[in-house]
Amino acid sequence: MTFDPTLTRRNALRATTAATGAACALALVGCTPSGAASPGTGSVPSEIPTGGTPYQVGKVSELPVGSTAAGTANGVDVILFRPDETTVLAYTDICTHAGCKVAPNGEDFKCPCHGSLFKGADGTVISGPAKAALPRFSAAIDGEWITVSM
Repeated sequence: MTFDPTLTRRNALRATTAATGAACALALVGCTPSGAASPGTGSVPSEIPTGGTPYQVGKVSELPVGSTAAGTANGVDVILFRPDETTVLAYTDICTHAGCKVAPNGEDFKCPCHGSLFKGADGTVISGPAKAALPRFSAAIDGEWITVSM
């Protein structure tokens, strides 16, 4: 029987630690967004634009009071909430936590990547990990159309 001096307890622990680190890294790769939970591509305004061109994003009849929807204004994806008969609110669909695409969820908006929930009435965070509210766009009801200005 021969003794291999390179296989010490310390070397065995180092090998185990390295293997565990590699396994953790591979597990984290599985946490990256894919499919519907992929990063958004829209732009995030720093504040509500006060001017700009209004773009039609959908018909008022398709967004009942108290509900949310998604739309596109001038190639930018937005999410909408209609609090009452005369008001529509529009927000960026980009989560303020990690940049994933936020989706309508009843009267609120939800990020499928990490579970942040935003209030439809004002875009504030209901539950995190997001800490900042969704930035708003200027929106209006114009006849039978919902418009968002950019």
